[in-house]
Amino acid sequence: MKKYNFEIDGKKFEVEVNLVNSDNAEVKVNNKDFDIKISNGSSEPKKAEPKKAEPKKAEPKKAEPKKAEKSVQENPGDLLALMPGKIIKVLVSEGQEIKMGEPVIIMESMKMEQTIVSSADGVIESLNVSEGETIEVGSVMLVIR
Repeated sequence: MKKYNFEIDGKKFEVEVNLVNSDNAEVKVNNKDFDIKISNGSSEPKKAEPKKAEPKKAEPKKAEPKKAEKSVQENPGDLLALMPGKIIKVLVSEGQEIKMGEPVIIMESMKMEQTIVSSADGVIESLNVSEGETIEVGSVMLVIR
């Protein structure tokens, strides 16, 4: 389990992430548990589901970022952007073997750097993002086979 401390707009968040498998993660934000579906082969956007149902507030939308090459999940090996942001660094290359949980991309989202980790074991089949690119939620950042 990885632990992170974030501060967003003056509010502090303690986040713990446990990758259960390539499809699920357990996330705890300020001692509130969430079950996260990473992929399920559908084109529906992925949403965090709290273990205890609680209404969520929608945040205002800002300027439209550029779409990545693909924006529909075609298979469980697709690594989707769970939030909009800017790609700071790509840590892998096409053809590289990776393990689940290995860092693959560093992106900036909500004025914080986020390390994106592999959702499965495999080989990088394609990279659909590059450093400096702005992506939107649901964009397929890379494909793992």
